[in-house]
Amino acid sequence: MATALTRWDPSADFAAMRNVMDRLFEQPFTRLPFRAGEDLGNPTLSLDVIENGDTFVIKAAVPGVDPKDVEISVDEDVLSIRGEFSKQEESTEENYLRREIRYGSFQRQLRLPPTVEPEKAAATFENGLLTLSIPKKPEARARSIKITPQGVIEGAVPPAQN
Repeated sequence: MATALTRWDPSADFAAMRNVMDRLFEQPFTRLPFRAGEDLGNPTLSLDVIENGDTFVIKAAVPGVDPKDVEISVDEDVLSIRGEFSKQEESTEENYLRREIRYGSFQRQLRLPPTVEPEKAAATFENGLLTLSIPKKPEARARSIKITPQGVIEGAVPPAQN
């Protein structure tokens, strides 16, 4: 009885993997489901999102931007913050060794959880920090539940002790 020995051919595995990847990228991309608080699109504005008791607080650093030039909107469950970092007149006499300050428009979108009330949101702007507070709906807020001792009936007279 002869046994056939089969050699492993890594190129066959790579070809199979390539076929799988080709099929993946040939399919049309549809809108993927997003989780609450997940970013939408390319982030061009840094955000902090904090859950603070009965409120969600969103902070964005927008130094040098006039508050009246920042647009905040909510469409369905998507929060959008838009604005522009103004560029100063550029001098051709300056010799930049490093140039990191970003100018131009910014936009950031964030999916809000369904438990918030965006129509009751409040925004403040201080020292280049935009703070947006969005309260939770009353039914989504945490509630405490009191525990009553087992076997105790309110209004009942306790048995006499001997």
